[in-house]
Amino acid sequence: MDKKYINLFNGYRGAYGVANIKNAYVDPDSGKLRLKPGDYRWNYQELTDDIYIEHLNGTKSIGIQPCNEEGESKFGLIDIDPANYENFDKKFIIDKIQEYKLPLIPILSKSKGIHLYIFMKRFVNASALKSFLSNLLPLFRLKPDTEIFPKQTQLTKDLERETLRPGQFINLPYFNKTERRALNIDGTEFTFEQFIPLIESNLVDPDDLDKITAAIDSKIFEGADEDFKDGPPCLATLSTLMKDPQFDGKDRFMYNYHVFVKMKYEDTWKQKVKNAPVKYFAEQHANAWDDKLLNAKVRSWARSLKGYTCTQSPISDHCKKGICVKKKYGVLAGSKGTYPVLTNLKKIDLDPEPEFEFDVIKPDGISTATVHCRSVEHVNDQRKRRNAIAKAAGFPPPIIKGDEDQIVLDVLWKTQKIVNPPIGTSSKEKLHDVLYAKVNGPKAMNDAGFKSGTVLIEEGHAYFKFDKFYDKLKSKNWKYNEDKTGTMMQVTYKDCDIEFLDQKRFPTKEKGKYNTPTKNIVKIAIKEFENVPIHHTQLKHKKDII
Repeated sequence: MDKKYINLFNGYRGAYGVANIKNAYVDPDSGKLRLKPGDYRWNYQELTDDIYIEHLNGTKSIGIQPCNEEGESKFGLIDIDPANYENFDKKFIIDKIQEYKLPLIPILSKSKGIHLYIFMKRFVNASALKSFLSNLLPLFRLKPDTEIFPKQTQLTKDLERETLRPGQFINLPYFNKTERRALNIDGTEFTFEQFIPLIESNLVDPDDLDKITAAIDSKIFEGADEDFKDGPPCLATLSTLMKDPQFDGKDRFMYNYHVFVKMKYEDTWKQKVKNAPVKYFAEQHANAWDDKLLNAKVRSWARSLKGYTCTQSPISDHCKKGICVKKKYGVLAGSKGTYPVLTNLKKIDLDPEPEFEFDVIKPDGISTATVHCRSVEHVNDQRKRRNAIAKAAGFPPPIIKGDEDQIVLDVLWKTQKIVNPPIGTSSKEKLHDVLYAKVNGPKAMNDAGFKSGTVLIEEGHAYFKFDKFYDKLKSKNWKYNEDKTGTMMQVTYKDCDIEFLDQKRFPTKEKGKYNTPTKNIVKIAIKEFENVPIHHTQLKHKKDII
């Protein structure tokens, strides 16, 4: 059982969180269990199986970063942290899980809130898992800023420690095998012995995440007008809720509804707006939106060029941006046209800098084109990405606002997969090939030969002209400039006594005079260079890029 538990809660093992719950106290206002500064921290030691066992035995409460070094996770969770723990309705959460047949396991947190866990059959892209969980927030009436783990989907480097920054950890359940236990549908708690089979029977195949999302999303438009089928899902949801007299947010709905119908019904949108209160509001609220108010709103909105207010409640409370971006009149649609869907991002792990490819759906809505980007900047920068799409797909996407562009990137990056280049094709390998040929090639017998680019061997070091070496690299389709190439050489061969010298004199006299110095020379130790383990090896290093 213990071994199965460790396998289920597998993540980043380079460090682990420690929570000293012995000194915890209860917040009198919220009822939340809180820890004092210093009692909730990272321990920068390897998370071993023995430390997991200490947690299960009740001697050390630990937490874990679900995202591993590869940017993948085997489990994730929604952290439901209610405003008041004493009045927290856990039954509502459990009932929603049952209603939608979700593979989520509700587990009590140390503060008696709920962590909604999902466990995968194998590791999955952390961004994709986080995106899946974020789409569930409206279902449980949770705010968009509700914490979701993994919070980090790509670990960054800690230069001081020369390790990865672990980010934020989540406290593991079943401390002492008796605390923070999973809940059954009737509110009772599962024992540790019951917990492991429960998880094993609810493991999710990564390929099924999209199917689960699609099944949930299909319910969004149930009971809503056909009008909303090609519009923002939030409007479809809200249109079915506002018959409740207690519902607050009618102004925001009406504003965003006008944005939608003004795009879809250019000639009749004003009448659509005027009909909306009677159609969607409770009677007393519909009466408040009389002709005078509606005419004033229509006059104002007729001049407006602004789009949806996605970040404002209640719109944000029901946001499903992963669906919305694909809708004809969704968040990325406007007077300049609809922004195309971008997907299948591939990070090609080249050195010294990764390159990227993604697919863009063409205006016909069916065919796609593959877009190549030379750097992460060409993916993230709207102007550069727009030019790359125009070059590859034959059309430029419309220019969109910064917050809309961020939605595009959020959707794209969650599809990221890392691809290793074929053996022998990386930039480091190409550099090493040419440098190896240079060091082991013809040797300079005189000053003229040295100046023409052949290698001078002196006291265990090879000396050669950088510009001649760089010309050879360029003939091999080398794509980096001289500065970047020099930096790459310094980093790659730092243990080879490599130096870039202003000049070097060939060590003989001709016609009674010293030879004139040869400019821009590379110096490298031959013995150390021969032992560099680069040549024709599979690259495995995963660079942090965001």
